[in-house]
Amino acid sequence: MNQTKTNRISDTEMTTRKSRKIVKGMPAAVVISILIHIGLFALAGALVIFTIVKPKEIEFEPPPPVKVPKMPLKKLQVKMKKPTKPKSTAKITAVVNRPDLHDIQFPDLASSGIGAGLSSGGEMVQFAEMPSFDDDDGLLGKEKSVGNDLEGTYYDIKRTRSGTYNGEGNATWISVVDKFIQKGWDTSVLSRFYRAEDKRYTTCIMVPSMSSSIAPSAFGQDPGSGLFWIVHYKGKIVYPEDITFRFWCAADAFMAVRVNGEMVLFDGWQHDRESFSVKWRNNDSQSNIYRLGHNTFMEVGDWVTLKAGEPQNFEVLMGDQGGLCALMLVVEVKGVKYPQNKQGGPILPVFKTAKLSHDLIDRIYFDLAPNECCLTNGPVFSDFE
Repeated sequence: MNQTKTNRISDTEMTTRKSRKIVKGMPAAVVISILIHIGLFALAGALVIFTIVKPKEIEFEPPPPVKVPKMPLKKLQVKMKKPTKPKSTAKITAVVNRPDLHDIQFPDLASSGIGAGLSSGGEMVQFAEMPSFDDDDGLLGKEKSVGNDLEGTYYDIKRTRSGTYNGEGNATWISVVDKFIQKGWDTSVLSRFYRAEDKRYTTCIMVPSMSSSIAPSAFGQDPGSGLFWIVHYKGKIVYPEDITFRFWCAADAFMAVRVNGEMVLFDGWQHDRESFSVKWRNNDSQSNIYRLGHNTFMEVGDWVTLKAGEPQNFEVLMGDQGGLCALMLVVEVKGVKYPQNKQGGPILPVFKTAKLSHDLIDRIYFDLAPNECCLTNGPVFSDFE
């Protein structure tokens, strides 16, 4: 009986324990269920929140057009001046051996019909002549100095100091040149003759073959008095480096060059040179072989050395007794090889203290035979930048 009771107790206790397990496990299931539902709701909320909503496209509406008021335009009226005819310039007549155009036979354009296009209203069109250069165009210098040029003074030996004609001629002109040089280039020798008030400033000595009236015209004198004149240039030459060179010149009627008080060159027209008593001579084998200008052989000067940056006094005396003149000074630098002309002589650069302007180059080449000298290359005897 006791055993039966014991078994009952055990059964009762087992039933109670099972009931407790069931009661104890139910809250956990509920909690799990609740958590699952919460997770589902959270996931659904997240899906709703993060759903991409496509924004509505904004349509662009252009602004209304701006009405621009129309302005009435007035026709421009420009007053045109009547063209003026250029003043006639004095022409220089020179005797040069050139082909005569009258010897050339031209076809009759009018009879062949070719010339019809050159007529207007039944009249032939007249073409103007080529413009002639003025005498005072810079060949002997300009009115104003640029600082690194040579100052030129003009003397008229056939006139007295007051300007009246003295009746003197070629003999006086030659004797004055001789006396001037013999007395160490003393300008007092020229004091009793007419001296032009106007000075001219040049950066080169390059007067091709042309009328002797070029000199008086350039210095403001009567161009018709192109007889027995002398021009004396003075200045300084300097070079940025040590340089050894010599001058070559072609002169009609004469030219003399002096550097630092010493004459390094004298040249004259073939027939007139012997008339001067100047005893300077250079026995160089290249003297009086090559031509520069009209029938003028070049004389070769003495070698000159300049130290870097040290200016030296420089003078040129030149003149003519009328007719044609040619006064050209070029430079040969020692050790430099130059191209050769048709004569086999060197094409030397012109002496200059500044680069020549394009206008001056064109003016010189107008009366200069091609390939006789160079106007662009070569040394520039100046320390100006």
